[in-house]
Amino acid sequence: MTLDLLLDLGLPGLVFLGICVWLIRKAARAARTEADLEGERLQGALAEELRAARARAEQSQRPGLAAVRTADVDPLAGADVRGADPVHLAVVARSAEGAVLWVRSNETHAVWCERIGGGREVIRVARVEGGAVAEQWSFG
Repeated sequence: MTLDLLLDLGLPGLVFLGICVWLIRKAARAARTEADLEGERLQGALAEELRAARARAEQSQRPGLAAVRTADVDPLAGADVRGADPVHLAVVARSAEGAVLWVRSNETHAVWCERIGGGREVIRVARVEGGAVAEQWSFG
């Protein structure tokens, strides 16, 4: 009797579990196949763009890095100061917190870019009156 009961209840349960495992394996295989097909489709469609982007990346040159300012180093050393008023350069040298990359100015304002801690670049604008900063703004 117990063998009959075991076969009556257990055999259909084992068949059900077997079918469930088989279906799960089929679904997983179909998902892998779908992912592979999608990857091939994208690679085929974007292959030319990827090659062109890699070629541009290899050809591009790394920009020059400015030295980090220390206490005894002039912050304007190596800076591009074309078009900057010499009076404004002195103001920028006193106001700069990092290595100055470039300076431009007109009659009333000086603008410069400096690299501060962590390699972050900041644009600073100052309104200059009488050789001193009257107002200052920072961007970045």
